Amino acid sequence: MTITAVPVIKDGSLMVRGKVVLTGVPRNVVVSPLSNGSAFIGATSAHPSSRHVFSLGILEGFKFLSLFRFKLWWMIPRVGKSASEIPMETQMLLLEAREESALEDEVSSEPTNENAFYTLFLPVLDGMFRASLEGSRENELRFCVESGDDKVQTSKAMESIFVNSGDNPFELIRDSIKILEKNKGTFSHIENKKEGGCSPKFLIIDDGWQDTVNEFRKEGQPLVEGTQYVYMWHALAGYWGGVLPSSETMGKYNPKIAFPIQSPGNTGNLRDIAMDSLEKYGVGLVDPEKIFEFYNDLHSYLASCGADGVKVDVQNLLETLGSGYGGRVSITRRYQEALEQSVARNFRDNNLICCMSHNSDSIFSSKKSAVARASEDFMPREPTFQTLHIASVAFNSLLLGEIVVPDWDMFHSKHETAEFHGAARALGGCAVYVSDKPGNQDFKILKKLVLPDGSVLRARYAGRPTRDCLFEDPVMDGKRYNKSLRKTNQTLRFHSHSCSDNVLSFFLFQLITTTRIICSLMKIWNLNKLSGVVGVFNCQGAGSWPLKNVAEDINFSGSTNSSISGHVRPIDVEFLEEIAGESWNGDCAIYAFNSGSLSTLPQHGNLEVSLATLQCEIYTISPIKVFGNGQRFAPIGLLDMYNSGGAVESLSCREEFSGFTVTIKGRGVGRFGAYSSSKPKRCKVDQKEDEFTYNAEDGLLIVKLQGECGLKDIEFVY
Repeated sequence: MTITAVPVIKDGSLMVRGKVVLTGVPRNVVVSPLSNGSAFIGATSAHPSSRHVFSLGILEGFKFLSLFRFKLWWMIPRVGKSASEIPMETQMLLLEAREESALEDEVSSEPTNENAFYTLFLPVLDGMFRASLEGSRENELRFCVESGDDKVQTSKAMESIFVNSGDNPFELIRDSIKILEKNKGTFSHIENKKEGGCSPKFLIIDDGWQDTVNEFRKEGQPLVEGTQYVYMWHALAGYWGGVLPSSETMGKYNPKIAFPIQSPGNTGNLRDIAMDSLEKYGVGLVDPEKIFEFYNDLHSYLASCGADGVKVDVQNLLETLGSGYGGRVSITRRYQEALEQSVARNFRDNNLICCMSHNSDSIFSSKKSAVARASEDFMPREPTFQTLHIASVAFNSLLLGEIVVPDWDMFHSKHETAEFHGAARALGGCAVYVSDKPGNQDFKILKKLVLPDGSVLRARYAGRPTRDCLFEDPVMDGKRYNKSLRKTNQTLRFHSHSCSDNVLSFFLFQLITTTRIICSLMKIWNLNKLSGVVGVFNCQGAGSWPLKNVAEDINFSGSTNSSISGHVRPIDVEFLEEIAGESWNGDCAIYAFNSGSLSTLPQHGNLEVSLATLQCEIYTISPIKVFGNGQRFAPIGLLDMYNSGGAVESLSCREEFSGFTVTIKGRGVGRFGAYSSSKPKRCKVDQKEDEFTYNAEDGLLIVKLQGECGLKDIEFVY
């Protein structure tokens, strides 16, 4: 029997790759095949409406990862094992199936990537309608389509849910976004966008500047001294509440007071106090026919003052203002197109950062916007938000990172979690910026992120969770384990009255050895030109996800003295073989940033790591090359930078009569390291003899780079 990858409905079940994914599929559900094994799923109704909720069938037997909007502005992840756990406003759903069982409860020594396949459901824009997914108590997977305008109705939604499958979840998401880009034509993949200003000496003047006199620029002087790029903040509607309709200046844009109408999906999760106020008092909305003129006037003025770009906030507000304007998709697309056109006209490069734009209306209308905030704000005064910030950005980047460069937001370098946030941004593939009060910086942190010329060692892609973390909860699964321990203690207290010490000890042993310990570390991977990087973060015990039920009997204060353990493996870095080359045998050199230790491992080997809450470690994983007569060599990079491997541009070997020379092109200043299986005869930097150190025990070779931060030829002669 031939098994097709194209999703089909057979005998009331949705089949993907010959496997049953959904059962009890209603008769009104329709599958429309696309290319490369993908398809659209839709449904029909007997009556037209501006909002439909359709059942797709019963979903059971799979681990899932959901990216959903917990409130109007922002997405967070949710993992689970049944459709009843899938939240409203889910904008990406990834399922994992394994040959043995998708719900296997036993602890395996090390999870593998074999015998697993993944199914992706992406709710998209279908004409003037926007789709989302949700689960029901009966384990139904449902999709909602809505226009946001009572006058925009339909009785069928045929291309609302995109479904695809594959063996690699990262390739699956990337390829699916590219297929959608081609078929929908409403947005662009990140590879097809021109990225704007993430340059050295970059400054954002945030919300509040509108209330000041021009304090930033004197005649004949730059906007802000010592900066190369300055962005100004404004909201997509002008300001949080739009513009003032009674203003003579605003009159040319025909603004009117409009009252937001939120979707039941938004109000069914977490309401936002800002929206409560706007619903009461209204928003001064610029006529969509005049919105380009408004943006062009604003941006040309800012450019004349010396601004280089804009950060545009509060974008999801538009989805609540579609009534009377053709619906939420229509008004969002018109504003987005006008914004991108104005930025292209008035600023050099694509100098635009989008923010509070996590609805699919904006995501799938983004043709030019290349940078967008990937999570809720960094909140320095909220100790329980720090771990959530790191985890949510990493998971959200699975989707957002295919369409924009995820922006991790600013952080404070002088903060109790500065190391935690700084390390995450170093491997996020993003711009790095802080909002330190002048004179209140920690330069020890900043120097691990930023070179003296103001540039950063930026990784190639968006930092995302490693494959073995995709269906785990790195923030709260330790609480589930803590709950089981609490119940265990209660049981032991009961038995202790009637058991001898020997019986009680045996009971304890049996209970501990059969209880699954669920306590995950957060691992984030990325690639540099010649190495991979994995950051490991203990996000447990310092916060709780919004809308995630936590039993009252859990006593989990999150003491930072308690450590949890996990493993780091070369196979945690996806696509490492592509940068390693064809002759690579799988061996890697692994440099741990904080401990300064260097190890070598085969591709499927592992290192144990133990971290307390809010601690982290970064591992540079460099494939080992074999040169000359069996000489093993792997560049590491700048040892005192979080993303050490970002300093390595190229590696080559030149055979000579008396031996061979290994040449690294590297940039930056400071200690530059490599793994070498033997000590070289000498070292040159830009043709000049230089001193180096070599540790025969671990093979760590170090030369100190000095001078400018530009590219240098570093030669080791053997």
